[in-house]
Amino acid sequence: MRVIKSPRFSYRKQLLVYLMLGGLLPLLLASAMILYAAGEVYENMQAKSGRAEVQRISREIDTLVSNYERLMNPLLVGGETVAFLRGSRENVEEIYGSLYAILAGHAGEAALYLLSADGRQVIATDDVPRAYALPENLDWGLLGQAARSHDWVESAADKYAADRSEVVFSLARAIRRGDELLGFAVIDIKREALVPLIQRVQEGREGHIILTDRYQYVMLNMQDYRSEGFSPLRSLSEAQETANSSVRDYMHTSQETSFQIYLRQYNDPAPLDYLLRLIVIVDAVALCITAYLSYRLSRRLWQPLHTLATAMRRVRHEDDFSVQVDIRRGDEIGELALTFNGLIEHVRTLLAENRARERTLRIAQVKSLTEMMRPHFIYNTLNLIKWSAKLGDSEGAADTAVQLGKLLRASVSMKEFVTVADELMFLRTYLKIQQRRFEGRLNVTVRVDSGIYKCYVPKLILQPLVENAIQHGLEGLECGGSIAIVGGRTECYLVFRVADNGQGIPPERCREIMRHRDDNHFGLYNVHMRAVLNGDAHCGIELHSKEGEGTEVVLTLKAWEEAPHYD
Repeated sequence: MRVIKSPRFSYRKQLLVYLMLGGLLPLLLASAMILYAAGEVYENMQAKSGRAEVQRISREIDTLVSNYERLMNPLLVGGETVAFLRGSRENVEEIYGSLYAILAGHAGEAALYLLSADGRQVIATDDVPRAYALPENLDWGLLGQAARSHDWVESAADKYAADRSEVVFSLARAIRRGDELLGFAVIDIKREALVPLIQRVQEGREGHIILTDRYQYVMLNMQDYRSEGFSPLRSLSEAQETANSSVRDYMHTSQETSFQIYLRQYNDPAPLDYLLRLIVIVDAVALCITAYLSYRLSRRLWQPLHTLATAMRRVRHEDDFSVQVDIRRGDEIGELALTFNGLIEHVRTLLAENRARERTLRIAQVKSLTEMMRPHFIYNTLNLIKWSAKLGDSEGAADTAVQLGKLLRASVSMKEFVTVADELMFLRTYLKIQQRRFEGRLNVTVRVDSGIYKCYVPKLILQPLVENAIQHGLEGLECGGSIAIVGGRTECYLVFRVADNGQGIPPERCREIMRHRDDNHFGLYNVHMRAVLNGDAHCGIELHSKEGEGTEVVLTLKAWEEAPHYD
């Protein structure tokens, strides 16, 4: 016999090279692309975050200024304010109340002033700075700008002035009636109002925030407070973003106040370093896995034959005809695998046909056994009626005939399965016949779990057990006897126990009964076969008996929640 050697070593080497190159090269290329793309995305996210941050701070400052202006505007046109600026003192307390209501508990963050143009009337929530003295400051400074404008004007304030140590910036608006200048409303916003606002926007993010006026004089430096107050900002180019490997600068100019927000953000290389370390670790692990898999696969080029042999052993030793081999090759091994799969499929078809024939035969056996029970039962009952009539008990014979009629209607019904409740009703009808026969000497107790009443059992499956106990266990006793019927459920099975205190059965005769060698106990064998054929290997009858001590018959049935249908 010629043996063809498989060139597995050469194939193994080729497979090893192909797997290593095919697995590692795309991985390394993908890792480099991911690292590059992550760097670009991270840088863009940083830039987007920085621009968004300075814009949010600018909007918050604009909102703060707008809120103060919005709250002050109704006061500026009120008649009480006009009267006060023209020299009236009647409504001073109301005006004070309005000013403090505008501050709403934030007096430490801002100061409000109402100043008449002649300097005689002043209402303020804080000490009035010298820069707001009128009429000497009517034509210069913040008040001079306001006098030349019809809207609010802003101005930075020098904190190094003796009486302006805490002011960041001020807002002023002239109050007029026609062409007459009545006075000014001034708002001084302190750094205490801006610091928490900026800190809330930053939310713990790192970065150096600087607030300047339109002339790039520092109004607020979140890192170095000493640099605040008319210190020109020279570290950043005007209106430009700058960036290098470690620092990125952002600037935004408010369209409302002309204030400029500067952010110096330091690039954090930690995320990219972490990503690089992670990629290196993943690549190293992938290299090890690829090398291992390549080595294992190269050694198992003979695996198709091994798989086929394993499948054959399963069929031979385990009778497992569900096995199929997945070998897709264009050579003889592939053809052999296809032939094997086709053969197994054909065997499965034959087995299915055989099971169908067995099922048909089983159904026929069940129906045959059921039909055999009818003449057997009818014969015994008619015999009872005969003896009742001979003894002159016409009433008993008539009642027995009535009960027999009920049982016959149940036995000839088309239903092969009935509920446990119906089966117990049939059994009680039969017991009425036997109670009349024994004239009160028969004591029967029935204890069946009500939880199984709706389960289905083969029709007239319990009556033969009770009939056997009466005829072969209690009939020879002069004082009668007792029968206990107990039923319950264990997992997917119903278990019924019929015990009597009769004569008992010798062990050898018990074995003959179960082998159907005792025609006197045909009913037990019939019930046993019906239980097996309508259930599985765990179903059937067990006999427990000692001569002179009684007999217990244990019947195990499949617990059917719905009645099975046999075609």
